[in-house]
Amino acid sequence: MTDQSPDSALLSVENLHTRFRTSEGPVHAVEGVSVTVDEGEIVGLVGESGSGKSVTARSIVGLQDPGEIVRGSIRLDGVDVTDATDRQLRRLRGDTVSMVFQDPTETLNPVFDVGEQIAESLKVHNQLDSQSLLEYLHVPPFSSQSEWREYRERAIELMAQVGIANPEDRVDAYPHELSGGLRQRAGMAIALASDPDLLIADEPTTALDVTTQAQLLERLRRHNAERGTAILLITHDLGVVADICDRVVVMYAGEVMETGPTDRILEAPRHPYTKALLDCLPQRVDRGSRLPTIEGSVPEPTGDRTGCPFAPRCDHATDACRRGEIPTVDLGDDRGTVTCSESSTLESHPARSATAALDGSTEPGSATAGGAPGNGPDQSTQPLVELEGVSRRYSLANGPIERLLGTDDTLRAVDDVDLEIRAGETLALVGESGCGKSTLASLLTGLEAPTTGTVRIDGTPVGPAADRDADTLADVGVVFQDPRSSLNPRLTVERAIGEPLRSNGWDRSRRRERVRELLERVGLADRHATSYPHELSGGQVQRVAIARAIALDPSLVVLDEPVSALDASVQSRLLNVLADLQADLDLAYLFISHDLTVVEHIADRVAVMYLGELMEVGPADRVFDCPTHPYTRALLEAIPSLDPGGSTGTSLEGDRPSPVDPPGGCVFRSRCPMAEPKCAETDPDQRQFGPVRAKCHLPVIDDRTASR
Repeated sequence: MTDQSPDSALLSVENLHTRFRTSEGPVHAVEGVSVTVDEGEIVGLVGESGSGKSVTARSIVGLQDPGEIVRGSIRLDGVDVTDATDRQLRRLRGDTVSMVFQDPTETLNPVFDVGEQIAESLKVHNQLDSQSLLEYLHVPPFSSQSEWREYRERAIELMAQVGIANPEDRVDAYPHELSGGLRQRAGMAIALASDPDLLIADEPTTALDVTTQAQLLERLRRHNAERGTAILLITHDLGVVADICDRVVVMYAGEVMETGPTDRILEAPRHPYTKALLDCLPQRVDRGSRLPTIEGSVPEPTGDRTGCPFAPRCDHATDACRRGEIPTVDLGDDRGTVTCSESSTLESHPARSATAALDGSTEPGSATAGGAPGNGPDQSTQPLVELEGVSRRYSLANGPIERLLGTDDTLRAVDDVDLEIRAGETLALVGESGCGKSTLASLLTGLEAPTTGTVRIDGTPVGPAADRDADTLADVGVVFQDPRSSLNPRLTVERAIGEPLRSNGWDRSRRRERVRELLERVGLADRHATSYPHELSGGQVQRVAIARAIALDPSLVVLDEPVSALDASVQSRLLNVLADLQADLDLAYLFISHDLTVVEHIADRVAVMYLGELMEVGPADRVFDCPTHPYTRALLEAIPSLDPGGSTGTSLEGDRPSPVDPPGGCVFRSRCPMAEPKCAETDPDQRQFGPVRAKCHLPVIDDRTASR
């Protein structure tokens, strides 16, 4: 697809400026953005957090409040959004454009089931005039029950359309009863209820596992192909962009830096910022090498500025870049545009890395990021952590009567897990959402107690946290999945990091000195000690969580999705911080992640989990290069290729079985393309294939996988 002229485009944004009034002066969130989306086109909008992507999207649908559009125009299907009446906006939001918001948990109403919310969307779009409260509550004669039944049946059809299995069973579910992937699909069903011409999807795949992400992208592709729906996709995942987008718009500090066809952007970026973002990706760096980073941060969107906003972080910047008017150059031949004074210089030096000079790093491979795969700790030493036959089950009975009647259903979260972690190694735990990864981490940290089995640390059996002594508790640090919610919003950074120290009897002066040392270790300035969590960026909050986790010099740190939802530049810096800490402090990591490209880069060994069981455990290079279990192979095939012309992520067919009623035999057999009758008859044993252990009747064996 090519850059479209504003006159022919379904969406045309011209020189958009959106600002927010604050007590400290105006915030320039969007500064002169121009974007077009043609009918049936998929355009990716990328850039670091704080680049203005979401504000641009909200401005397009007239939801920028409390911000205001102070300049520019937005035309949707020929209607100027900036001058539209409320009635025109309601019609546009129904017939022309819909939006999938970034966090479905916040956008879905917790007191209504998802079927009700999808049906409500259908009714609102069919009847643009405002509804009364009695009509909304379906009170006769203000609301027809038969009409609502029809809307509800249509809601079930929409749920099936976006890939929700057994929608007739889930239409009555409340948001908290659905997984993150299902909530995201429910939000998409609401957005698609009016069959819009343009769908704006804001980070629709953030924190989803690779198979759920592949399924969601496949649904978007199918809707685009079958119904001609144009899509504006906002994401920090450039793999997703490569998988689905026709064109890319790169934003930075509220401005557009570069546009162009996806293949050209990924293969031959012309702006230093685009090059820097691509260089940060783990899949573009040798496995185990130190990641390039973009030093500095997106500038604060306050006050007037001149020149290129990226100039303070750019190795190619000149005085003209810092002070002059930056031209937007049309590259011709439908190759897009670039807003840069030095784009011709970059084209003549394609081999030069835009990030190497930015962070002072050497060539890739010159420094290792933690233990490079294959060079991990000595396997002959005593394991730091041992899990032997560990299981965790939860009773779903609500009371003694249910148990008396024999309805005491049990959820099998973790089942008969044997696993070791050695000092100084990074063991990655991967698998789809709901497979038991976080439960296993809770068993290791003592937040949960195993139903059966034994957890050992340094050879000593340990129980729940309440039964562990102070030294054993200090041996394990934790970085939780959502670090911001794990920090007390009323405590400063200094007090938050100092909490475990105070609990262990450290006096105030000693705590203060230790906190300063920890801030330096994780790369935060001393001034942040007096900051509160809401005053920090996502990357800074994650560093605070890491500092708190290592405060008591643990031997093991459990990292639950430590870099999910972070853009590529912040992610690369945090991964380098983790590598440096591991090298300096000889830490072992249990690294839980959905991002398999990150896992491949940082892990020594990988454990693959499905429905509470370990399917495969082995060295990272062997697991990624020649997976033994069909489930591992399916996970790897779901990763979208970043290479132009590469394969798209392949979704894993079928629905995950319920952990309450798992299949007999092999738990993966209902989704396995290789399954045979014996897979249903017998539960496979764990078997050793060279350095890899797998639980499968039909392991995938090639020349590099030794026979058992």
